[in-house]
This record gives sequence, C-alpha cells and structure tokens, in this order.
Amino acid sequence: MGKHLTIEVEQDHIESLTRGNGITALAELIWNSLDADATEIRINAKTSPINGFESFSVVDNGHGLTYERAEEVFKKLGGSEKRYSNSTPNGRPYHGKEGKGRYKAFALGDLVTFQSIYRDNGASKQFDLTIDRNNLKNPQLSDLHILHEDKQPGFHINILNPNNKCVSEAISPKNRNELKEKFVQYNLSYPGFNIFINNEELDFKSLIKNIYDEPYQVIVGSLIYPVKIIIIEWEFENAKKTYFCSAKGVPFKESKLGIRSSLPISVFIQSTYIEKLHRDNILDLSELDPNLSEILEVAKEAARKYVREQLHIHSREFIDNLKKEKIYPYEQEPSDDISRATQQVFDIVALQVNEYVPNFSDQDKKSRSLTMVLIKEALGTSSSNLQKILTEVIGLPNNKREELSELLEKTSLSNIIDTMKDITHRLNFLNGLELLIYDPEHSKKVKERKHLHQILVNETWVFGDEYTYGADDITLKNVLKEYLQALGRDDFEEIVNQEDNSELRTIPDVCLWRQFSTGKQAEHRNLVVELKKPIVDAGFKELNQIQSYAQKVSKDARFPKERTHWTFILLVREIKDEIEPQLNQSNRNYGHVLANDHFDVWVIRWGNIIQDARARYKFVKDKLNISFSNNTDALMHLKAKYQQYLPEHFGTDDKN
Repeated sequence: MGKHLTIEVEQDHIESLTRGNGITALAELIWNSLDADATEIRINAKTSPINGFESFSVVDNGHGLTYERAEEVFKKLGGSEKRYSNSTPNGRPYHGKEGKGRYKAFALGDLVTFQSIYRDNGASKQFDLTIDRNNLKNPQLSDLHILHEDKQPGFHINILNPNNKCVSEAISPKNRNELKEKFVQYNLSYPGFNIFINNEELDFKSLIKNIYDEPYQVIVGSLIYPVKIIIIEWEFENAKKTYFCSAKGVPFKESKLGIRSSLPISVFIQSTYIEKLHRDNILDLSELDPNLSEILEVAKEAARKYVREQLHIHSREFIDNLKKEKIYPYEQEPSDDISRATQQVFDIVALQVNEYVPNFSDQDKKSRSLTMVLIKEALGTSSSNLQKILTEVIGLPNNKREELSELLEKTSLSNIIDTMKDITHRLNFLNGLELLIYDPEHSKKVKERKHLHQILVNETWVFGDEYTYGADDITLKNVLKEYLQALGRDDFEEIVNQEDNSELRTIPDVCLWRQFSTGKQAEHRNLVVELKKPIVDAGFKELNQIQSYAQKVSKDARFPKERTHWTFILLVREIKDEIEPQLNQSNRNYGHVLANDHFDVWVIRWGNIIQDARARYKFVKDKLNISFSNNTDALMHLKAKYQQYLPEHFGTDDKN
C-alpha cells in the first residue's frame, strides 16, 4: 500500500528548488551520490524512437538511504543527516547539508522515482519514493521490502517525461568538460570514484594542463584560517569560474572568474573559513563578508600573476625570434629590477600584438621593428601612452586591450614599474635641485618667481608625502594676495612686470601655495611656502615677515579656523646666527618657530628639505639598484622638464 507524505513547506518554495539547467541539475545528483560514498555513478539517457528522450537515470553504488530516514528527509526539507556531520561514513566531506539537491531532478523531467537499496542487520532492503511535478508536496512512499537475495546497495533515480532541452545539456559531449570542471578538484583529493555517461567514463586529469597553488591566511578575530588558492589551467576553453570550496576541495559556490584572461583557467579557493560560511548559510552573501572579499581579491591577483607569468613563458620563442632578426628593442640583458620588470611587460605585450593583430607577422621587418620600438617607448612613459599606441597605431582588438589593461595595470608588476619610475624621477629631481641651489655658478642666477616657483609648483612632494597632491584655489589665491604686504611685497605688480613673464602662469604672489583635503568634508590643509632666492639668507627681517603674514592670513574669515590648518614655510639656503635661538626651541623640531592649533610657521634650509626628501627614498633606491654616477642625469632631467624655467645656459659648464 505504501503511504502519502506531506512536505511541510510551501509549494512555491519547493518549485524554486527544481529550477536549473541540465549541467547544474546533473551535478547536484552526482554530488548526492558522492555524499553517499558512491564509487561508481552511471548516468544514462534513453532516447525515444519518436522524439527526444524516453527516460533519464542516475544510478550509484553508495550506501543508500534507510526507510526511516527517507520518511524524515522527504517530509521536511533540511532533514538530511548532512546537517549533523561534516563527513560521510567513509570520510569524504559532504557537499550538501540540507538534502535539497534531490529536487534538481525535476529540472530534468516531471516524474521522478527514487529507489533505495541498503543493508540493515545483514538483510538487503528496498523501497521506492515517487514524486510528480504536479504534486510536489505529496511524495508517494512505497512499503519497505526485504529482499531474499543479497543486492548491491545504492540509490537509483529514474526520471520519466524528460525535459528534452535539459537532458540534452546534461549529456551533450560539448558540455562534458564543464561538468568535469565542477568535480576535478574534488577528484584530486578523493580520486576513488568513477562517473560514466552512457557508458563513457569521465576522464579528469587529462584535461589539466597545469596546476598552481598559493597559500594565504585570513585572520578573523583571534582565529587564523588557512586558505589555499589553486589555479588550474585547462587543455580546453572553459567558462572561467571561481569556486568557493571546503578545505578538501568540495565546491559550495561558484561565480565568474572576475578577471580577463586569455588562458583557460579556473580558481579554486579552499578554506575551513568557507566551510564555516557554508554551515552558517551565509556563503551566498559572500559579497557582504569583508574577510571573504579580501580572500577573493588575493585570489584574483594570484590568477593575474599566473596568467602574466605563463604568457611570459609563452613569449620566449617569439622573443628569441625577434632577437635573431635584430628587431628586439632592448640591446642588453636587464641589470636591475626596473629594466627586468619593464622587459617582462614588453615581452607580454609584444606577444599579444603578434597573436591578435591581423597580418602582423606578414609585415616587413622595418614595420615590425617600428612597432616594437613604439611599444618600448610607450612603456618608458606611461600606461596611458601604451594604451594609445595599442589603439591608434597598432590596432590591437578592443577585447585584447582590455585584457592587457587588466593584466598589466592592476598587478604588482605595473605598480613596481610605476613606483620605480616615480622614485627615479624624484631622486634625479633632488640632485638637480641641489645643484640649482648650491652650485656657485648656477645659484647666483636663480630667481624666486621666474625659476624656483615655476619648478616647485609641480613638485610639492619635496615638503612631505602628504603634499604630493594639491590643487590651486581661487579663494586661497585672493587671501594670499591681500596680505602680501606683510612680506614686503607691496611692489608685487612691479616685480612681475619688470621682466618678460608672458609664458609664466598668472599666480598673483611669489609664494608657492597649494590646498590639500584632509579627507573630512570641507576641511583642508593649506601649504604656503615663501621662497627666497639662494643669495638671500634668513634673518630678523625675513622671520618677522613670515610670522606676521602667517598670523594675518590664518585669521581670515574665508577660511574658518575649525576647518583649516595652515603650514607656512620660509625656505632659504642659509640662516643668519641672529635668529638661531628662535629656530632651536625646546620641545619642537629645529626650525619650528611658531605653532598653535590653527597654523605652524617654519624656517627651513633648502639643504634640510632636500636631505629629508632624499632620505625618504634612499632605502627603496638601494633596493631597486638605482644608481647615479655623476650630475649628468640630474641636469638632463631638470633641463628636459623645466628648460623654460632655468637660468640661461644652465648646466652647459658642468664638468661632472
């Protein structure tokens, strides 16, 4: 007779569990078999002589489901034994935990019969449970039969009235690799099972081209969770996904890879922390978990690193050919990290251009050589220039440009190149500035506004890294102009007009000034630097001027005190003995002559500014093996960037 069961949830909730494509549905049924310790799973689709499929079945040799548990499991969603244990009787980690995966069978057809054979006290027992899609809440459970002969335990799922589209997706050879991808990492950890589709065995390992793994850990409170990031490169074009897995490789969730990659890769993130999120039913809300977001970003960076390094390996043969043809634009082997990283990027970009620009390999040697030189020159300036060259000159396809941008601009490789270039620029600039201020021949020609101001307005980082980014502000400009008389600059217009300043920017004072956001709304730091030409030393007159100027400017109502802090610097080559006591006060750094809650006044030697700035980069300079053998680099750097703001004939007499 059997019995009718009633599932204690709403019909629409059960229906939501039945949706999915053929691959997703079949994968859930396979996971159920693996969770039952099956070592052999056979999937068969029987075709209909008329149209489509007649039936679909999944048969395993697992331990089956007892009659008592079946009644509990099918009457109440979430009644699975997986809720009470993390592993199967044979020690495999569970994939599911609430017994909902069985309902994915209805994505494959409308009438599903679950048959269980199991052993109990030495006897083989069997029962069937049938569910009709039209009556999902009321499964029909058969009577329990004791078999007179010993039969192999297992679970049989038979599906009638199949969904032809989903069954086709599930068994189609073209989707076979996608199915294998879902189980490959689990197979590497637990290889003792075989899956057959219409008697054809799924082969996992032959699909793997390469495996790379990277350890990581995430700290949550006082707990440390180890994380393993595994990247698998396939022998086939895949869907490029990231899998969130248990520590043993059981995937609980999958998502898009999140990076552009020309290589067929998948990322498997394995951790007990993911197991915890899965147990707590919050893995699907992973984007709200900052720790998992951190892990995901690390995994993306690891994937980018892997792709970049593999592309570099792939580029070797191509690069060797460029060298044989003598069109490789680098004549020497890299001698430091800057040139090494830059050449690695060049090799990757050049390979992509060769592979994806139509007929590039058919171009004559001169044209290909020019292209290589353009790429090299673009790398020597900025990533934006590289993008422009790839787009407007070389014509690299848009998708490949985006991929290279993803690969090169968002990686530590591009960061180190940019950092190296920035540090090289700054060290060269400091050397050149030192010559400009202290060299007897150059310094006597240097003016405040015409030379120093114009050069330093774009190099405010010399006063500290917090001043790297600044903006001119019209209100600040007007405030400073109004109080210039405090600096003895009432003849400012006359000073400006006495020389040809047609090419100079119209800044209405001889102060270097910038405004910097504090990160809080409407709060700013204003930096004002009073520049003195090298032949002017600081004494009582200059000190009194900058202090009076600072007090007047900082009181201006256009900059509310509670939202503005001012830093005033009198910058000179040398300081007269008469003001040394004011510069050397107790409980303050040398040169800090005046301070309150709203402003600070400093008198600083150029030598201190240059020495402090140089010290900030010395450690990195030594690590990067950047060397400056003489003054030539520094002079050339200043002349290349600030020729119009340098004294006439600057650097022409330098003998290093």
